[in-house]
Amino acid sequence: MIKLIVDNGGTSADWAIVSDGKIFSSNGINMFDSENELFVKFQNIFSKFDLQEKKISLDLYTAGATKNNDIKIQNVFNTHFPNIEVSIFSDLLCASRALFFDKKGISCILGTGSNCAYYDGYKNHSITPSLGYLFSDEGSGFDLGRRLLINYFNNKLFYEINQAIYEITKMNKDDLISFIYSSKDPKRYIASFSILIKKFEHNLLIKDIINQSILSFLDAHPFSFPNYKNLKFGFVGSVAFNFRTYIISLLEKKNIECVFLKKPIENLLLHYSK
Repeated sequence: MIKLIVDNGGTSADWAIVSDGKIFSSNGINMFDSENELFVKFQNIFSKFDLQEKKISLDLYTAGATKNNDIKIQNVFNTHFPNIEVSIFSDLLCASRALFFDKKGISCILGTGSNCAYYDGYKNHSITPSLGYLFSDEGSGFDLGRRLLINYFNNKLFYEINQAIYEITKMNKDDLISFIYSSKDPKRYIASFSILIKKFEHNLLIKDIINQSILSFLDAHPFSFPNYKNLKFGFVGSVAFNFRTYIISLLEKKNIECVFLKKPIENLLLHYSK
């Protein structure tokens, strides 16, 4: 039986075959999709990588690993992929195992969305509830994009970035607002504007947006853990990696050590080889 592991995030997913260390990538899968939509997406991936007819034990680490989604995913595999035994874990546990192996620490994900937990070397312990982009997701790509667009709609940005936003959207502000509110996936669309945050980060206003976003995450979540000053912090996700200098600077003020992983999948493979 093939042991397959996957780290599925909001935008992309990294897959690995444990026995030979082979890693491949796909688009991320939204676990809040319908059963039929999930079936189509998994089927496309398994057929692309020639995994349809093989006996597989799959450890699925994913964003959106709620109880209802777990039941839905199990139904999809039981119905359509009887050759695959699937176990479902949170993407945050993937981060913790990849960052700390069997050591204690605070694991943070800053990608399309955001999350964090205290890891005791074996399992995660929630610090604050994961509330999604409507009520949380501070420090994420969505949060950065949202803050940028708020400044854009309120005419507080500078000419170059205004033009860059227009070049991407090809819409005036009224049409852009209407498009966002009618979008099927506004979170991912708004998060896509974080690319401009990186491009124009030399600007003082943009630097302020970055620092405010990251600090709001730290204050609301990991800094609310009672013993946080005595623990190492670990970060995964595209936002954490691209803006790590800001995170390091903010944590240095509290003498907190931190570590970053661009992609957890390689370290997760090491966890499985132990």
